[in-house]
Amino acid sequence: MSIKKLPNVLCWIRIALIPFILLFLLENTVSAFFSVPTRIVLSGVLFVAATLTDLLDGKIARKYDAVTNFGKFIDPIADKMLIISILVAFVEIGLTTSLPVIIVLAREFIVTGLRLGAMTSGKVVAANIWGKLKTVTQSVAIAAIYLILFVETVFDGSIINLSGSVSLIPQILVWVIALVTVVSAIPYIRECGKYIKD
Repeated sequence: MSIKKLPNVLCWIRIALIPFILLFLLENTVSAFFSVPTRIVLSGVLFVAATLTDLLDGKIARKYDAVTNFGKFIDPIADKMLIISILVAFVEIGLTTSLPVIIVLAREFIVTGLRLGAMTSGKVVAANIWGKLKTVTQSVAIAAIYLILFVETVFDGSIINLSGSVSLIPQILVWVIALVTVVSAIPYIRECGKYIKD
């Protein structure tokens, strides 16, 4: 495999990890064989691995001049799929309400739609510093939530059920994610607006 294809392969690996992250985070036939702390560790480790692929693909693409239009498009899509999947799972297990997640989802639909509109004018709008800041904030906040979940389930002694809010901190962190996500959309709206004539 050519080194120039590796960044896109890493994006696909990030996407492929999502079902396994959710498999251990949510209650199901497979996760029932593991204690809650073990499930959180397994899901958290896979999440960190997925996040590392995001760091690596960008570095490799820049170092080996392997930046492609497809890579500019699939990389943020993979990030969105990862983050939104986990946030929705957090709603299911009772860590947060649906409102901040809906806000994040709406932002992603709007920005992706604008970027697709810009593409019809022949312009590929790559992720900018605000998009990278958003991704870092989301990843750090989710990693912190995993850590809180692990610590509190260990001390609480829970074995199977994750339902119910563990503490206020995860809810605050999810709202921080929503706030940063909305703010990061402003530069994209301005940039894409230049290329959307209609």
